[in-house]
Amino acid sequence: MGEKMNKRTIQISELVIVKEDVFPIERIGLPQANIAGGKTVSFLDRDGSMFYIVGGTTVSFSVKLDASVAVKMGYINNSDSKTQTYSGTGSSHYTEFKIANTGYYRFYVTNTSLNTVKVTGGTIRF
Repeated sequence: MGEKMNKRTIQISELVIVKEDVFPIERIGLPQANIAGGKTVSFLDRDGSMFYIVGGTTVSFSVKLDASVAVKMGYINNSDSKTQTYSGTGSSHYTEFKIANTGYYRFYVTNTSLNTVKVTGGTIRF
């Protein structure tokens, strides 16, 4: 038994797989905000930062307004590149889209009418 044994410790981590059907989760309820005619409002995460979203994630974005107006909706990446996913007229608007690349995003609503409207509700889910 002249052999010398080398001992080493190996750490084993437990991996937990989260099934996709656990999502969507509500990430944020939209706060009340005024959107002047021709202006855009962007929505950020609760801590004031952009949302970190993994590529391939489906996002649902809804907005309720106090009046019927024409709006455009979509998302803006951390390079300020805007992607429009919706255009319509009414007081309730909804869009659903898939984020292609992992990164940081904010969501926007542009009031394309002349009148100021108020956001009275809505959600961002992913």
